[in-house]
Amino acid sequence: MTSYNDLFVATVAFVGSTLAFAVAVGPWRQPYHLRSIASVVDRYGMSAARFVWIVVAIISLIAGMAIASGVRPGYAKPDPGLRDLTR
Repeated sequence: MTSYNDLFVATVAFVGSTLAFAVAVGPWRQPYHLRSIASVVDRYGMSAARFVWIVVAIISLIAGMAIASGVRPGYAKPDPGLRDLTR
């Protein structure tokens, strides 16, 4: 069973993915002034910076899908006794 906390975090990841994709394909110029992205623009050009934004969007989308489906590493399984406290 997926908790509401997982769905909230997955939704935040999906929104981040959508925004990153919108930055990559849209006319926005302000996000390209971020220090790390600006260094990519200076060194490799605008098309490489757009590619970086698309990679960020894809990673956020994959992370959101994994969180929403309840995938977690073995050491991060929630304690079954704590589930009753979240209801």
